[in-house]
Amino acid sequence: MGLFDVLFGTTKKSDQASEISAKPDEQIVPEIKEPNGANNGVPLTREAELTVSMPLDEIYKYLRVDFESRGYDDAMSNPDTSYRDMNKQLIVSNLKVLFKQIKQIYIDNLKTTDFHIKSREQAGLIDIVELLKNRKETLDNHLNEINKMETDLDGKEDYMVGMLLSYERGFLRGLAALSLETLKLKN
Repeated sequence: MGLFDVLFGTTKKSDQASEISAKPDEQIVPEIKEPNGANNGVPLTREAELTVSMPLDEIYKYLRVDFESRGYDDAMSNPDTSYRDMNKQLIVSNLKVLFKQIKQIYIDNLKTTDFHIKSREQAGLIDIVELLKNRKETLDNHLNEINKMETDLDGKEDYMVGMLLSYERGFLRGLAALSLETLKLKN
């Protein structure tokens, strides 16, 4: 072993590098690490995902889900109307859970925003306080909208029960398909 090998390492590393470059088929994928402090390597939970975007959008996304194919599949697997009714209750129940979850996110964000408003006012940061007050107003508006949606769900407003109508339509289509299939088998 020469002085050059002691200072700069052995030639084994260069042999390994030539082996890697000799295999053009395989790609070496570098490990991508998140910046320090970014979730500490922990994947986002459902709650954390909701706080990243506007949580109110999650409710609208749920309301736009097309439950027709689910209703059709349910009718094909179990054409009992009590099964249909239970599934409709489950759809509403899931929406109510989503309401509660998102309301809690807004309440937590409002508390945090109130704290920041108070502390930034004490520091004399007028521009930041105005931005925070604007954010608080937006959060309040969204929370009021969620409360209105809950009332509208109980009042069976069209936009809130559209998902149930979609499920019902799919279930009826499934029942009709089962009946037509039965009639074809008899003929």
